[in-house]
Amino acid sequence: MSLIPEISNPYLGAFAGGLLYGLVVCTASCLPIVTSYIAGVGAGFGRGVKITMFFNSGRVLAYALIGGLIGLFSGLFRLFVSDAAISPFQIYSSVAFGIVTIIIGVSIFLKSRKPCDCNIQNAKDMAATHKTGRFGFDLGAFSLGLSRGLIVCPPLIALLIYSLPFASPLGSVGIAVLFGLGTTLSPILLLGGVTGWLLNKAPLFRKYIAIAGGTVLIVLGLITMVSSLIQLPK
Repeated sequence: MSLIPEISNPYLGAFAGGLLYGLVVCTASCLPIVTSYIAGVGAGFGRGVKITMFFNSGRVLAYALIGGLIGLFSGLFRLFVSDAAISPFQIYSSVAFGIVTIIIGVSIFLKSRKPCDCNIQNAKDMAATHKTGRFGFDLGAFSLGLSRGLIVCPPLIALLIYSLPFASPLGSVGIAVLFGLGTTLSPILLLGGVTGWLLNKAPLFRKYIAIAGGTVLIVLGLITMVSSLIQLPK
């Protein structure tokens, strides 16, 4: 069985489903997070693309973990997979994502608030400092992607159901990863780089852009947490 009826192969169906989902829904939901983080760390085009890739790699890992669990406990999932069973996981995953987003946003905000002499030369020095670490692993972007990927979106729920017939954990992981890779091939990759390029054109306002990026992350995290906690059964 496949995510897309016209595609009989479930692996190709998972990848194609990820492509379709990533073109619109995934880009719309993840872009505010990615662009805010890029603004907060003062990335240019190249680093903006890399940050987006680290974010997406975190999401793909989250999908792989979920796919592995489905493969290991496929018998139990056949009995208990339903909206009622998935809803608590959805809520607590959203809360975890909100906490991670707030922590990263606060960290960016506090670093950006440090006093500095924001003349042109210092702005260029800040940009050079950011560029020296652009090839390194970005834990913040990866953590945002990992926690965001653990939130069960509707296509991922469908992926879980369709992967139930696969007894092998490797098969479920493969389908989950292919779906995740499909979502990464979306406009968000280019838009992340463009965001960094545009924001990098205003070096004198780098500090204020970073503060704004951290603030937006905090607000997004709070909104996610509050909206999720409201859904908890009383």
